[in-house]
Amino acid sequence: MISRALVAVAAVAAALLMTELALTRIFSVVMYYHFAFLAISIALFGLSASGVYAFLRRDRLDQIPTAPLLASRTLIFAACTIVALAGLVRLRVGLNYSAQNLALMLLIYLLAAVPFFTGGLVITLAISRFSSRINAVYAADLMGAALGCLVLIPLLNTIGAPGVVLGAAALAVVAAWLFAPEGGRGRTLAIGLTLLAVPLAGQLSGLATFDVVDTKGHQGDRILFSKWNSFSRIGVYERPHGDWSLSPAYRGALPDTRFMDIDSAASTPILKL
Repeated sequence: MISRALVAVAAVAAALLMTELALTRIFSVVMYYHFAFLAISIALFGLSASGVYAFLRRDRLDQIPTAPLLASRTLIFAACTIVALAGLVRLRVGLNYSAQNLALMLLIYLLAAVPFFTGGLVITLAISRFSSRINAVYAADLMGAALGCLVLIPLLNTIGAPGVVLGAAALAVVAAWLFAPEGGRGRTLAIGLTLLAVPLAGQLSGLATFDVVDTKGHQGDRILFSKWNSFSRIGVYERPHGDWSLSPAYRGALPDTRFMDIDSAASTPILKL
C-alpha cells in the first residue's frame, strides 16, 4: 500500500503544480497580465485552508479507513479541477473599479482555490496517515512537484494551458486509482473515467468547450487562429486592426489587415502583402 500511495502522492503534487502554473497563463488571457501571479496567492490560500479543515474535522476523518478516504478525496480533487476550469475560462473581469468587477474577482479567487483546497487536503491526509514514513511521503511530494514543473513547458506548447489543467485532473484520477483499496480500484477508475469523459465530450462536440474562446475585447470576433505556448497565447481574429503603425503623413487607403494579439491584450496588425 505504501509504495502505491507514494506514487499517488507524487501524482497529486504534480497535478497541483501543473494547475497552479497553468492558471498564471489562463489569468493573463481572461483578465490581464498583472493578474497572472494571483494564482500563487490562490494556491497558498487553498493549501493552507485544507490543513486547517483537516485539523478541525480530524475526529470525523479519523473514522474513515485510509485507502477509501484518500481515493475518494482525490476523485473530488479531480472533479473540482474540471469544474473550476469550466468556470474560469468563461469569467471576464474589467479593469474599472466597480461592484460587479469586485464580485467577479472574488468569485474567480474562490473558484480557483477549490482545486488547491481539495488537492491540498489529499496531501495533508497522506502526511497524517503515513506519519511513520513522513520522510518518504515528503520526498514523493517534492519529486512529484518537480516533475510537474518539468513537464509543464512541453505540455503548454502542445495542449495549451486549459489542456494542462485537464491533464492535471487526469493525473488526479490515476492517483485515486493508486490510493484505492484492492477491491475498489475498478469502481474508482470507472468514476474517474466518467469525470474525464464530461469535458472530453464537451470539447469534441463543441457544446461546452474548455478553452478560452470569447476573450476580453473580442466578444463575437471570429477566431482565425489561436495557439498556446509556454509563455503566451497568440490569437488572430477576422477584424481589421485600424491605422496603428501608419505614418501620420500617409494619405492612402487603409491597408487590409487582420488583428493579432498576445494574451488577448498586446496587439499588432498582420498586413496582406
